[in-house]
Amino acid sequence: MSEWSIQTEGLEKTYGNKNKTYALRGVDIKIPKGSFSCIVGPSGHGKSTLLQLIGGLDTPTKGCVSIDGTDISNLSDSKLSEVRAEKIGFVFQFFNLLESLTAIENIETAMIFTKANRKSSRKRAIELIKLVGLSDKLNSKPSELSGGQLQRIAIARALANDPEILLMDEPTGNLDSETEQEVMKCISDIHKMGKTIVIVTHSSDIASQAEVVFEVYDGLLV
Repeated sequence: MSEWSIQTEGLEKTYGNKNKTYALRGVDIKIPKGSFSCIVGPSGHGKSTLLQLIGGLDTPTKGCVSIDGTDISNLSDSKLSEVRAEKIGFVFQFFNLLESLTAIENIETAMIFTKANRKSSRKRAIELIKLVGLSDKLNSKPSELSGGQLQRIAIARALANDPEILLMDEPTGNLDSETEQEVMKCISDIHKMGKTIVIVTHSSDIASQAEVVFEVYDGLLV
């Protein structure tokens, strides 16, 4: 088993054929198991592309991505879906919660395609909503929750299948500074549980809390 939770080698992503646009240019990174890393850099320079490639949401033009020692770059769609479901949780800037469902139901949606029955899924969802400090919001719908509460529910949903890795793209980008601190406290507590956390951020405050910081500029690792 690899000592690295995430590793990329010669990672390249281009768009177009004749006039290529480079999103990433040969990026090599190694992220230790259980670490807290940030990816920083200006907008449009490849941060989110890197995160999407790491998470198997996109495929590289060249190079490879390894998760826990397994190269996911050339896996079939079904195998890649299995890796994402078992090993990776995603948290995005805009929460992506279903408005018609309650907080606990939103968390349960992440377990639909697992072997867990409804009773065990509900038990797991209750545990997670308690973990993020929102036990009193079990039956609240997204429209009844604040931005910070929405993001904490999104984090709980990302943890539903107990993934080893949490990938977060600007998780506090829509939050004020006080609410950002609440969400980061939640993330810090989860990191202490041994999860590998990678955050794309523009926030120097968040980056200062990370153990490892990768800076991406013009598609290159600076």
